[in-house]
Amino acid sequence: MKKIMLIIAIIGLFLVSGCQNNIKRIYRDSVPEEQFECNSDNDCIPLPSDCHPILCINKEYESDYEKPKVCTEIFALEAAYNQEDCICVENKCVNKNLGRSPESHGMTLEEARMIAEDSECTEKGALTENSFYNENTKTWWIDLDMKEEFEKEYCNPACVINEEIKTAEINWRCTGAKI
Repeated sequence: MKKIMLIIAIIGLFLVSGCQNNIKRIYRDSVPEEQFECNSDNDCIPLPSDCHPILCINKEYESDYEKPKVCTEIFALEAAYNQEDCICVENKCVNKNLGRSPESHGMTLEEARMIAEDSECTEKGALTENSFYNENTKTWWIDLDMKEEFEKEYCNPACVINEEIKTAEINWRCTGAKI
C-alpha cells in the first residue's frame, strides 16, 4: 500500500510541475493589464492574493486583493515574496525570480535583460515582456519586436542570453514555411 501511495504522489508531482506554465498564464489572465503598469521598481509589489506569488503588480492596486489568512510553508524559488523581487521592465511589473530552480545558481531575468540591452538584440529590435528560462541550455530567451528594416518573413526572433558566458545574440526562430 505504501508503494502505491508513493507512486501516486510521484505522478502527482509530475502532473503539477508540467502544468506550471499554464498556471502562470491563467494567473496573468486573471489580473487586469493596467495593474501591471509601472514607472519604477518602487511601483511594483508581489500579487497580494497569492501565498507564493508568481506575478508582480502595481502597488496602487494592492487593496483590490485579499491576502490569504494561512499559507503553506513551502518555499518556491520562482515566487516573488518581497518587493525587491519585483522590478519595472518596459513599464510593466515583472517577477525577477521567474526561471529560477534549485539547480541554477542563476542569472535573474533582470541580469539577463541588462546583458541583452548591451547587445545586437536591442540594436535591431526591442525586448518584450515575454521571456522564459531554459534549464537545459542555461539561457534566457526574451522575445523581440524587430525594427522594420531587420524583420525577416516567417521568423519569430528572440534574444538569447547565455548564463555561463554572459553574452546575448538573436535567434531568429524561422520556420521557412510559406503560407
